[in-house]
Amino acid sequence: MTSARVPHVPSISSRLAQSSLTPALRQVAELLLVDPEAVAFGTVASVAERAGTSTPTVVRTATALGYDGFAHLREAARAELSMRLSTDAVRVRSAAPASDLDALRDAECSNVTATLDGLDRVALGRAIHLLDNAERQLWVLPSTQTEGVAERLVDQFHLLGRRAVLLVGSEFRISTSLAAVRRGDVVMTIDIPRHEPAMLRMQALAVHAGAVPVVVTGSVPTALATDGGVVLPFASPSVGPFDSLVGLTVVANLLINSLSERRQPEVAKRLADLESAWTRSGALRS
Repeated sequence: MTSARVPHVPSISSRLAQSSLTPALRQVAELLLVDPEAVAFGTVASVAERAGTSTPTVVRTATALGYDGFAHLREAARAELSMRLSTDAVRVRSAAPASDLDALRDAECSNVTATLDGLDRVALGRAIHLLDNAERQLWVLPSTQTEGVAERLVDQFHLLGRRAVLLVGSEFRISTSLAAVRRGDVVMTIDIPRHEPAMLRMQALAVHAGAVPVVVTGSVPTALATDGGVVLPFASPSVGPFDSLVGLTVVANLLINSLSERRQPEVAKRLADLESAWTRSGALRS
């Protein structure tokens, strides 16, 4: 990467996020998200059967998403599949590697190297500057699959004295929290290659309210809003059925380490005081 900005690409996910679909059309849209292969390699009839709807509804869905027809939508689905990692369902059907340990080590070492090599230093510096600005409220919006890493990241932000709000739960709960977003706040979105429509909508809501996007993603180009913000990509190939989060953890560690370094000696004193409190209370033992 040579720029902090990634040009907008009208992917299927972004079209879905920006479209107002009827319940009938939404049935086909959901199929695009949960089983894109069914569309990429199907016919109008097979997609209609798979989605539990009619063939005219499939065609209308393609048109509603801005395509010239089903054939155009199918071409787009095939193109996206060829550019991104295999889905969980495809990977789990693949033959097992000759050596699970060797394959896992090679894959995860490659993820670490690819993630660090793929980070643009200018973009990284701007992201750290945004995260270090206490005048900007920090909102952290993870996908369902990345909630564990996000929760740990937010805990570490708090330990460093940086207040952050973790946005998890129902769309109603998250949108209620985001009603407090102010212009200039920072919304950090954390996601793997396949986007959840609710997360796309919630990030768009925050950005529309004036929040600056910091997008940590395993998918570039991305359907998430990036204009005026920062994109930090990570590698997520896996030898197993699910996307690897090792590259994401590397990015999270890098952000925490950089923020800690910028806040010395405040962080050193804060952590020493916390360590003493934990020891006195018996919360931690050697």
